[in-house]
Amino acid sequence: MIGWIMKKIFGTRNARVLKSMTPLVERINELAESYKSLTDEQLCAHTDAFRARLQNGETTDDIMCEAYATVKDACRRLCGRSAEVTGHTLVWDMVPFDVQLVGGIALHRGCIAEMATGEGKTLVATMPLYLNALTGKNCQLVTVNDYLARRDSEWMGTVFRFLGLTVGCIQNEMRPAERREQYARDITYGTNSEFGFDYLRDMGMAMSPEEMVQRDYFFAIIDEIDSILIDEARTPLIISGPASVSTHRYDQLKPLVAELFRKQSMLSNRLANEAKATLEDGTASEAAREEAYLNLVKVKMTMPKHRALMRLLEEPAARRGIERKEAEIHSDNNRGLLQQVKETVYFSMDERSNEADLSEMGRKFLRPDDPDAFVIPDLATLFSEIDSDEALDDAGRLERRTQVQAQFETQNESIHNISQLLRAYCLFEKDVHYVVQDNKVIIVDEFTGRPMPGRRFSEGLHQALEAKEDVTIERETQTLATITIQNYFRMYEKLAGMTGTAETEATEFKEIYKLDVLVVPTNRPCRRVDADDRVYKTTREKYNAIIEEVAECNRHGQPVLVGTVSVDVSEILSRMLQRRNIPHSVLNAKQHQREAEIVARAGQPGAVTIATNMAGRGTDIKLGPGVVYTDRKLIENKGKSLQSALTEQDLQLLSLPEKPAAGTTFGQLLAEHPCGLHVIGSARHDARRIDRQLRGRCARQGDPGSSRFYVSLEDNLMRLFGSDRITGFMEKWVGLEEGEDLSHRWLNRSIEQAQRRVEQQHFAIRKRTLQYDDVMNNQRTEIYRLRRQILTCENPREMVFDFVFTAIADRVENAFEQAGRRERPDFAALREWLTRTFPIGFAPAIFDEADPQALSEALVAEVDRAYATMKEAHEQATVLRELERLVMLQTLDKLYQEHLYGMDDLRQGVQLRTYGQRDPLVEYKQEAYGLFAELMETIKEDICNSVFRVHTVATYESMFPPQHQRTEHTQLEQFGGLAEGEAPDGHLQGVTIRRHEAKVGRNDPCPCGSGQKYKKCCGRFG
Repeated sequence: MIGWIMKKIFGTRNARVLKSMTPLVERINELAESYKSLTDEQLCAHTDAFRARLQNGETTDDIMCEAYATVKDACRRLCGRSAEVTGHTLVWDMVPFDVQLVGGIALHRGCIAEMATGEGKTLVATMPLYLNALTGKNCQLVTVNDYLARRDSEWMGTVFRFLGLTVGCIQNEMRPAERREQYARDITYGTNSEFGFDYLRDMGMAMSPEEMVQRDYFFAIIDEIDSILIDEARTPLIISGPASVSTHRYDQLKPLVAELFRKQSMLSNRLANEAKATLEDGTASEAAREEAYLNLVKVKMTMPKHRALMRLLEEPAARRGIERKEAEIHSDNNRGLLQQVKETVYFSMDERSNEADLSEMGRKFLRPDDPDAFVIPDLATLFSEIDSDEALDDAGRLERRTQVQAQFETQNESIHNISQLLRAYCLFEKDVHYVVQDNKVIIVDEFTGRPMPGRRFSEGLHQALEAKEDVTIERETQTLATITIQNYFRMYEKLAGMTGTAETEATEFKEIYKLDVLVVPTNRPCRRVDADDRVYKTTREKYNAIIEEVAECNRHGQPVLVGTVSVDVSEILSRMLQRRNIPHSVLNAKQHQREAEIVARAGQPGAVTIATNMAGRGTDIKLGPGVVYTDRKLIENKGKSLQSALTEQDLQLLSLPEKPAAGTTFGQLLAEHPCGLHVIGSARHDARRIDRQLRGRCARQGDPGSSRFYVSLEDNLMRLFGSDRITGFMEKWVGLEEGEDLSHRWLNRSIEQAQRRVEQQHFAIRKRTLQYDDVMNNQRTEIYRLRRQILTCENPREMVFDFVFTAIADRVENAFEQAGRRERPDFAALREWLTRTFPIGFAPAIFDEADPQALSEALVAEVDRAYATMKEAHEQATVLRELERLVMLQTLDKLYQEHLYGMDDLRQGVQLRTYGQRDPLVEYKQEAYGLFAELMETIKEDICNSVFRVHTVATYESMFPPQHQRTEHTQLEQFGGLAEGEAPDGHLQGVTIRRHEAKVGRNDPCPCGSGQKYKKCCGRFG
């Protein structure tokens, strides 16, 4: 109540911020008006003048109004000029509105500008990009796909090039040299994945400064920021390579799991049919009906989308009985009952947590002859038993340990493979979660509906899906470099974003990214009529109702855009439209290449377009001729909102056969006589924001439009998150005929409440992912800092000896600490380590030093002298410097990749500690610190070990005695043949080549004096 009163008195924060920007907008317009008298050359000269002022100490805030006015006037001058954009000729016709100037100011201030579809967000970004690019640093605009990056860079590049700035664009297939050139320009367009992967390649994989492509991380504007920073934030960016060893058994285990799934399907069919017969029998006893409800719970537990179950759930009494039995099974008063129920089926699945679990019955089916097949042995106990077995000698203990370890790994791998195959069969549907194209399983983004080639599900799930679909099972991968979307974009000095829907996620943007959301008003009032949802019992009834509405709109020539949540639904609706002979276009993961083209035509008269909800984001849908019966004067009138009453003059602007009565509101007119693009949602999405985006596809720039969502009780959202309210609504359905719907604003609120639950769950997942990655991010930052230092240092020798000094100093200090204050240190362990690490001798007198610092310096000096004698005397200085750099980089990369593998295992392992009432995140942080300290110590050790032992070819050649050389002149005959009596190798034919030295056998000691066998020393080179 108090908050409501305060808003009434002082207004909302959003309104106050917008009001504070009004003087800035007026100033920009005044300056733009004054610039009209300038020539093109004088206007373009502002760019160099702005740069000079920034170099002299002014800030970008000081010159913002002048820079924005310069861009606005440049847009005015470009009107009527044509430009080549993605192979098409477009005529420039855009000059920023006042609300676009507001959006530009918000972006420069590091905010998220929420602007409705069609408000020109692409143009808005040109002003802050131009302003910040004047600093000389690379500014980036991040889009959702390569096409939009290329289109916007060519289209908006018209303004930047006119004003003297350079524009680049990153595309998926570009080579490093091309990428470096694009990043070298003032402004660079690209996708979030390309920018992120370039960062990982630069910091984690480049072997020289010339291979690095990015410049800096100064200013980025993210288009469709909610799609990138929210929807894609649950999946980190990972560069992976093939694992050295392939151990999976998916192809071998697939037939067993497939048969298990078939067995459970048959069992579920029998249970559902028996339960249905019992419930339909009016003479069945109460005990029999309770048994029927129990059987239906078993079906729901194993196959929640079973057809017979879904039909029974349409009846309120059956639904209430199943819900009551479920509550009884999960009640604390009936402990053990849930486990008893699970033991009567082969497996159980949980759609909310996306997990499937074998029961004892399922385990016996898979391994009838091996009761311990799913029991992972306790290695610590087994090793202890082996060590205490006096009947075994050391060699026997080692052999037994190896056997136990191999058995453990094989058993563990089999259990993991079966678990992932079970998830693949139970939880992942073809054409919903993935598609199969070109003999490959390709992930479909659950939010955008776009395919994601090259990306793979983690932890072997992708291989399980490949086995399920009988396509080529690719080799396991190992993580080479990884970063989350959140941590990548948090590196930028200044971040901003644009979208049509950010307000519902404002809390997350503020908490994770420190970004405020500013809702920018539309240039013209929104004239979209949003109808109440229509809720049906079954999916079948819902689809039939959608087709009827599409057919009705098509008869009147009104264009329709149908949004679906999956590829499968889009194809079902397409087949239903084909039966009705209604021409239409389908856009899903299988036709994504034509995305922008298909969506752009969705506003033509009579057009019917079926698309996944997010398809075509960034593509403007312009209405064709005749779609709107109102004159453009009425649409361009900014004073006419949906609540405005129509005057007699307004009625004259309508091309309707029967005019409505004067005083009718604009909203009433559009509700009774719909026109413009009509958007139909085939289901409510998990997130309200996605539904708002779909609705926002129509009614751009004041155009009329309408939208409606269709919902069924069989939809995933309603089944999983709305069950507590659904039963109450179903009580009102008694007596409704087939195909009748329920529609009320209270029902809309209930659906939105279910969506909020899903949003909270997704936010928790993203936040937890970030908390784990924050631990990894600190380590990654340190490793990448060290790696960049190695890449860019001018004298790698100094860095090598920094590692040497640190390693020796740590060992010396450790020796003195163990000795105590009065005892003389025992340097036996130190000497052994020095001899093992550096292949040189140390004089005993060195160890007479009583001061740790002096001893460390003396040992390092000895290593330095030996290095100069053994290495620098035999190598070229420039070659040796690069060799030193290479040694450090390869050591760092190899050990860091192994560390990543260990961190993955640690993250999976700590989850089990919840059973011990311990927080997995706290455990992860503690053990990760220990692993990282061990990693840094190992890096130092390995660099010290390698620096003396790595040689170039020139060094190896210098180890051998010089060979006698001779110069020969081979005489050629007239037609190019060798002279008579000569062989191709230059020796006279028939002459026996005699060996002057004894032949060295492969297992003989090497003559170079190394002490190794010839085959393992000089003999391995030839």
